[in-house]
Amino acid sequence: MAKTELIDSHISVKQCTRAVHALHAYALKKQKEQEENELLPSNEQYVWLQITVKRMHPEHKIKPFKIPLKHPLIDPRVTPVCLITKDPQREYKDLLESHKIKFVSRVVGITKLKGKFKSYEARRMLLKENGMFLADERVIPLLPGLLGKKWFDAKKQPIPVCLTRTDLKGELERAIESTYMHQNRGTCTSVKIGLLSHAPEKVLDNIKISLPAIVNNIKGNWDNVQSLHIKTNSSISLPIWTCELGDATGGRWDGMVQSKDTSEESKSDEDSESNDTDMDLEEHVPEVPVSKGKSKGTKKPLNEIVEKSVTPKEVKQKRSTEGAEKKKAKIVKGGPTKSVKGALIGKKPGRP
Repeated sequence: MAKTELIDSHISVKQCTRAVHALHAYALKKQKEQEENELLPSNEQYVWLQITVKRMHPEHKIKPFKIPLKHPLIDPRVTPVCLITKDPQREYKDLLESHKIKFVSRVVGITKLKGKFKSYEARRMLLKENGMFLADERVIPLLPGLLGKKWFDAKKQPIPVCLTRTDLKGELERAIESTYMHQNRGTCTSVKIGLLSHAPEKVLDNIKISLPAIVNNIKGNWDNVQSLHIKTNSSISLPIWTCELGDATGGRWDGMVQSKDTSEESKSDEDSESNDTDMDLEEHVPEVPVSKGKSKGTKKPLNEIVEKSVTPKEVKQKRSTEGAEKKKAKIVKGGPTKSVKGALIGKKPGRP
């Protein structure tokens, strides 16, 4: 296959085009069915690129990786953009005005986030009113505790930007025009690469631009990639690339198949362990002396002593006999009981 027909020298353009067109047709059909049955319009559907890796990432990073796109997912003229900054808030509003930045619709400081937007309802309204959130990279570690999990469930995590750069307008424009890969500790990661309202050709262009940057940010690059799929928010995933399932170079089990030397060593270890257990079973059970009274008793094997167990019924009978013996001893020691005394003294006069 010619190199011009491959994306990043791995993915077939023909297979990718077929998957994008099939997904687009299926999603539009489902969307029309929902519009006929539902009164309220549904939210905008995204096209996701699903990356499955062979080995998990041990660390979880708060800051996402910036992935370039040819056709942006956010249009600031239609979708409001919110910027979260350090205090004082007024200083950064003036900074945006000095750079003639008008595509940021709202600026929120950390103090305002802790005060005005402390309640759940206020934060939910802030999340609903804005389609994208940018944040000063110096306050990114504070935001997970202040915003809550709703931002992460809605996939609207604040994007870190540097507000100290001279080209501030270009920095914010590049942040809005890009998509982002949030690295997790699992084997599957999803990245937004298009909208359902985009034509299939635009989605394909975004895949061609974004895929090399996505693979470069994966530890191990293509050697660690197992499969690539595309899907929408609610659809099934369609495959566009899968690695070989053998143990050859670049295959699924490359570097994970046990070699012959290690298998022979493990077999020898298992044989030695089985021999040790056989030797342990052949050993005699130790004998424990059992004494009766003051005389020395004969030695009995330990297994006979263990096998002779006491049932709860025997324990109850033993306790009842001990209690009866204690009562008898108490009567003999303390003298006759009240009934015996009454019989010896006789009845008092005046009583019938």
